[in-house]
Amino acid sequence: MSFLIPALTVALGFAISGAAASAFEALTERRASFGLLREPDVTAAAAVPVVTIGASYILARSLLFGGRRPAWAMCLGTALLGGWSLVLGAAALAAFVG
Repeated sequence: MSFLIPALTVALGFAISGAAASAFEALTERRASFGLLREPDVTAAAAVPVVTIGASYILARSLLFGGRRPAWAMCLGTALLGGWSLVLGAAALAAFVG
């Protein structure tokens, strides 16, 4: 039972991340990626919240569909996106539940 709460927190964080990235893609018809931070003008500043919240979804998509990667890179990426999903889910729970 003690495993259930953190697992659901990670799932909530990943769902929020996917929703943010998908909403950005639907509104702008551009793919959400870390490359948005290198854009000129105001685009990079406006992309910071999207990339911050959508980071775990963007990283998961990059790991799955970005080509062949060594096993250590897949393990490190999975740990990073799981950790960021946990942080995002815990922040969302703290904000909405109290």
